[in-house]
Amino acid sequence: MSTADRSVAIDVSIVIVTMNHLKKLKNLLTSINKIDDGALTYEVIIIDNCSTDGAPEFVATNYPNVRLVVNSEIHGFAYNNNKGANLAFGKYIFICNPDVVILENALNNLFKFAQQHPDAGIVCPQLLNSDLSYQPSIRGFHSLKIIFARLISKGNDSAKNQTVRAYLLSDFDKNKTQKVDWALGAAMLLKQEYYKKLNGFDEKFFLYVEDEDLCLRSWKLGPGVTYYPESKMIHDHQRGSSKISILTWYHLKSFIYFIVKHNLVFRTVKRD
Repeated sequence: MSTADRSVAIDVSIVIVTMNHLKKLKNLLTSINKIDDGALTYEVIIIDNCSTDGAPEFVATNYPNVRLVVNSEIHGFAYNNNKGANLAFGKYIFICNPDVVILENALNNLFKFAQQHPDAGIVCPQLLNSDLSYQPSIRGFHSLKIIFARLISKGNDSAKNQTVRAYLLSDFDKNKTQKVDWALGAAMLLKQEYYKKLNGFDEKFFLYVEDEDLCLRSWKLGPGVTYYPESKMIHDHQRGSSKISILTWYHLKSFIYFIVKHNLVFRTVKRD
């Protein structure tokens, strides 16, 4: 893996936040190492959120060109990604979860599309499961009705509830490049100057919903969010809040803040 020479322009800064994701992080870094840096100049910035699985040591030993920052205390997803973005030299910021694997030409394709479509706003790839089947990662904006429906169905994406199906865009054309409400924050590309214009992620979100909030604010500024399926990446994620736990509380707390922040108690989001 080669981090781009800072004497020349860097196309993309890949920002990764990890906390005890060593096994998956290894897969991601291996995939990044295969990027054709002759066609795409990039740097990798890793914010380690107090891992105890040896991730910082592994990165420092095996990927000395990676810009590694190790936190002295635990912070939220939004804070850590902003921290990484603030260190970036790239024209574009690529927010990338450690459980992502970048398939061949996926980041190159995403970057080229963003360059050719400056009105695209936040650009997100098609996400796949580990078996390469399609992973629904595009959503409609939340409302109180949707939140209650999701609670009743216990977050089951296979629920027959029509409100849940509408929120999950069950009839979504996954092969069509198109504007969407929002996409999971596992993988998203945007210009660094636009990231700054958005003021990055809202750090009042500790965990969950900060991606939806960023996308909604992008719509309020105009460019919105674009789904680009010609770029495909694996997202080997686990539903951390699908069972009652402290993560459930974080999710609910984030939902409440999102609804109040955007004045959605008595209305739903309508975008152009």
